[in-house]
Amino acid sequence: MTNEKENGTRASAVPGKQPRRGALRRTLLLLLVLAVVLGGVVFVSYQDMKGIDSIRRLLSYNKVSPDAQGRAELYAYDSDRTNTFAMLGERLLVVSTTRMAVLDRNGEELFSQNVKLNNPAIAQGGQLAAVYDVGGTSLYLVGQKGLVRDMSEACEGGILAAALNESDYLALTVRKSGYKSAVTVYDAAGAPVFTFNASDHYVANACVMRDNKHLCTVSLGEADSAFASRLSIYALDQESPVAVNTLTSSLVLSLENLGDSLLCVTDDRLTSFAADGSLGGSYRYEYPYLRGVSVSGDYAALLLSRYRSGSALRVVAVGADGEIIGTQDIRREVLDISAAGKYVAVLYGDSLSVYTADMTEYATLESTNYAKKVIMRADGTAVLFGTSGATLYIP
Repeated sequence: MTNEKENGTRASAVPGKQPRRGALRRTLLLLLVLAVVLGGVVFVSYQDMKGIDSIRRLLSYNKVSPDAQGRAELYAYDSDRTNTFAMLGERLLVVSTTRMAVLDRNGEELFSQNVKLNNPAIAQGGQLAAVYDVGGTSLYLVGQKGLVRDMSEACEGGILAAALNESDYLALTVRKSGYKSAVTVYDAAGAPVFTFNASDHYVANACVMRDNKHLCTVSLGEADSAFASRLSIYALDQESPVAVNTLTSSLVLSLENLGDSLLCVTDDRLTSFAADGSLGGSYRYEYPYLRGVSVSGDYAALLLSRYRSGSALRVVAVGADGEIIGTQDIRREVLDISAAGKYVAVLYGDSLSVYTADMTEYATLESTNYAKKVIMRADGTAVLFGTSGATLYIP
């Protein structure tokens, strides 16, 4: 009797546990299926060279209707040969000698203002862009919704250069009475945090480093009876430079933040420096003539030419350490290059090629509708600019 009761107890206990075990099995099976499906999606995406960015583009641009080649007409603006452009997120900033405007992704004008700029220029930051008149006295900070700050009153002597870093710290270089030039650093809120007055040399350019604690200036002069560019690095809480480097027989074309380093682009090489002035890396151009440069987060894309003119070109991606990431020889005339994220766009007269940073071809657009400029975006899309409209290319 005891055995029969115990057996009966055991037999009656099993059915009570099976539903819980069955639910656990179904949950595990469902998770397994989801993992397999997700893995398959990722695998297929990488196999057709789209990658995760392809999925992101599918979600981000699901309301955009591109044509069979992936082009979508998004922005329309007045035809003006002085137009210059910048992307503020999904919105387009258009600046000419007489007007600046912000357009949204539906082509609607969100902001416009009449201006007078003899030599319009745009310095791109993180959330803002600085619109200024080279040699003039007009300076505007513009965001996605329009004008953020008019800083023209700080430019009475004439603007030599303006640069924004990713934190929207502004380095403003101007002529100043009693000095050859002056540089003022403004924080993201527009408050001045550092000023340097140059009395013995002209400062041609300046840039706040990514740490928001150091400023690099470029002044032009001589060293050992030869032309030279002098790079001075200042801590924003000190008056004297923490480091000075002289580049003999080199003309500095631009200063850029590259990773945690400062990238100096000259007519014959790229050179990177740390905040203490120590050399980070250097790359001397394989082809002697620099035709274009575009800097992404941790590399620079260079368009180099073997000759002063012609189409014997090479696109080279170089890291802050001076090491080559990838190269691509080109036998066609190039109108523009642009780097963003892990992509490099190369615009030809009748087509567009998008490469990854190692210069492997990623996508090609066969017809560009006579675009003259391209801005690559980190998600793998590219914006092509024509005479009176811009096209979004979605690979």
